[in-house]
Amino acid sequence: MKPATPAEYEDRLNRYLRLNTFPVAVRFLRSWDEAPPKARRPARDLHHRFTTCQAIAMSRRYGWVMALGREDSSCVLGAAALGLEKRLPHYVDGNLCVKLYTENLQAGRLSEESVPTLEEGKYVGVVTAPLSRASFTPDSIVVYGNGAQVMRLGQAWLWKRGGTLKSEFRGRIDCADLAIAPFLSGEPQMIVPCSGDRIFGQVQDHEIAFSFPFGVMDEILEGLEATHAAGTRYPVTNWLAYTGGFPPSYDEYRKMLDEAGPPGGG
Repeated sequence: MKPATPAEYEDRLNRYLRLNTFPVAVRFLRSWDEAPPKARRPARDLHHRFTTCQAIAMSRRYGWVMALGREDSSCVLGAAALGLEKRLPHYVDGNLCVKLYTENLQAGRLSEESVPTLEEGKYVGVVTAPLSRASFTPDSIVVYGNGAQVMRLGQAWLWKRGGTLKSEFRGRIDCADLAIAPFLSGEPQMIVPCSGDRIFGQVQDHEIAFSFPFGVMDEILEGLEATHAAGTRYPVTNWLAYTGGFPPSYDEYRKMLDEAGPPGGG
């Protein structure tokens, strides 16, 4: 069977999820020769430096292909996670976390150790694109949606496997969870967007995210299709075959009507 194209994958996701923004394909670049020719570079083309979550937001909201390197990156934490900046002892010891997200350096160090990271210097940048416009094989797929849409993706992953889907939360540097974690672990996860993603990526309060390695796309889609056929769908099918309850005064009037008989004396 001929492999599906990125556009076909996106169509199948939308068939079952009805997403409001594009699913995003992410790839880590070993050299700039791998970057799509029409990819926008924030510093060069937009005259700004971006966070990684901004690049993802541009792709999912504008439909743009973005390429972010060290010189394009405004967030030292996101750049460090991508291996585009050195993780100096000052960072590793928790100094960029303490008094912002943790009470003390010990807790800050634990927080920094928990962040999924790429090897320093291994990659020159990251490219993001709407899945349908991806001219490359993605490393990770990032989907933003409401709780019910992300629930459906989780159910799809568990269709064959059963059990539970494990996710990590740290409330910061969610770009590492979105893009890097599934690439390293080979497993999907649900993500509550962090403060930076809400500020710079402009994630809305109703949105959460789901990311997974591209290699499990067919399994995710098979699970979506199977659970949809079994009756678990989005939008969630509401149960409508019931008799509703009403205020007591309505019920009393119903009794009066029953005593009075139908209109016309029939």
